[in-house]
Amino acid sequence: MSYGFDLGPLTSSIRHIGILNPPLLRNDRGNLAVIAGYRRIKALKSLQTAKAPCRLVSGDDMAPIECLLLNLHDNLGTRGLNDMEKGMVLNRLAAWIPREEMVSRYMPLLGLRPHAKTLCFFEELERDFDVKTQTFVAEGGLSWRTVKMLTDMEDTSRAALLKAISYLRLSINQQIQFIDILVDISYIDKKPISELVDGLAIGDVNEGKDNNRPQEAKLLLNQLRARRNPTVVRAENHFSKTVSRLNLPDGVRITAPPFFESEYYRMDIRFRQGKDLRETLQRLLQKTELDQFKNPWDDAF
Repeated sequence: MSYGFDLGPLTSSIRHIGILNPPLLRNDRGNLAVIAGYRRIKALKSLQTAKAPCRLVSGDDMAPIECLLLNLHDNLGTRGLNDMEKGMVLNRLAAWIPREEMVSRYMPLLGLRPHAKTLCFFEELERDFDVKTQTFVAEGGLSWRTVKMLTDMEDTSRAALLKAISYLRLSINQQIQFIDILVDISYIDKKPISELVDGLAIGDVNEGKDNNRPQEAKLLLNQLRARRNPTVVRAENHFSKTVSRLNLPDGVRITAPPFFESEYYRMDIRFRQGKDLRETLQRLLQKTELDQFKNPWDDAF
């Protein structure tokens, strides 16, 4: 139940002070299996250590589910599990624990909300997704709100969205926008979300260049916004051009109300001293172009 961990700190600790808590192994008729201490053993191997102290228990004394629960509590007592590891835990528990008990007891133990849909989502992480997506999840790339939105969707839409979000490495706010916009477009175009995502050709540009993905994500979100509400986007473009033509003094900015739903605009003026403010206001008063500033809806744009 370990995924995406950094072995460096543990290796350094073992190199300097050795093994403080020996790994626990299960001896089943001469076949040894690790119950707890997988990462410690990997660290020892990286140090090319030939031997290490371990504790042994008989296979007759511990059932597999007991070994699994011991492993789980050993991990929970020493570190936090990332979301990928939580999915791995739930997948392993599923062979031994009734689903009702997994939801009511083990999901809260893992810091997860006790819902059956959330359980299915975390089980799918290990079973159905590629390494890049799993790594993004393990790094904490998904917010709880995103998880909630994904769990409320059908399987194909959820899979398509998660792969796109992880590829583009969308921020938390971008994730919410991305899902909300695609849900709206799906309703407007009467097409499933999975089909819409497939049609976006995500990754065709700048494949393998991680440093360009934020730009690709921003461009894609702008395109989707224009597709969902082209009238508002045209109004925003018209507004930007109008403000640009005003050639406002440095430190002066005009902003529009969200979606132009209010008739009022806002002007912000940045200044250091009262004298600077007075000079800026005088320059603004001399701009006769401000008389022509109006709501984009009043123009044919």
